[in-house]
Amino acid sequence: MSQIIVNALKPQVDNAFGLLIKFIEVCPDNIWAEKSGGWPLWQQFYHAITAVDLFVEAPGEAPAELLTAPEIAQLATVAEPAALLSRDKVKAACLRAKSLADKYLSALQDEALPQRNETPFKKIKFDLTHAGTVALLASHALYHLGAGDAALRGHNLKGVF
Repeated sequence: MSQIIVNALKPQVDNAFGLLIKFIEVCPDNIWAEKSGGWPLWQQFYHAITAVDLFVEAPGEAPAELLTAPEIAQLATVAEPAALLSRDKVKAACLRAKSLADKYLSALQDEALPQRNETPFKKIKFDLTHAGTVALLASHALYHLGAGDAALRGHNLKGVF
């Protein structure tokens, strides 16, 4: 059993979550509530964070309780302003998701990377290998972070990238 490849990929996941947390900490409240890329920023970040529960499971870890309606977390509908989640609540959810991702990665062996990850298939009928899951943990977060960075720059503020 080896984790040479998993350990080589983990810094990308760590970086993505670090940037999510940094954005949540520096984003002004007025921008946090704005739409960027079709959805309010807070909704996009919450979506990226809650998706981790759809991709991975860790032994002894219960799924997170959603703080919104499922269709808001899944970006199936645009959240109304009254549904806004505070940066503190989304940051707490992000830290929990990071912990879940860390537990998944610490248990993942290189030999399993080309194998099917059963978690996303049983939860959302999404066929994904463990290698694809590791890539998605970073890329999905970074995709939504791009909308946030664009919003900051659109207000003449420094982005987190």
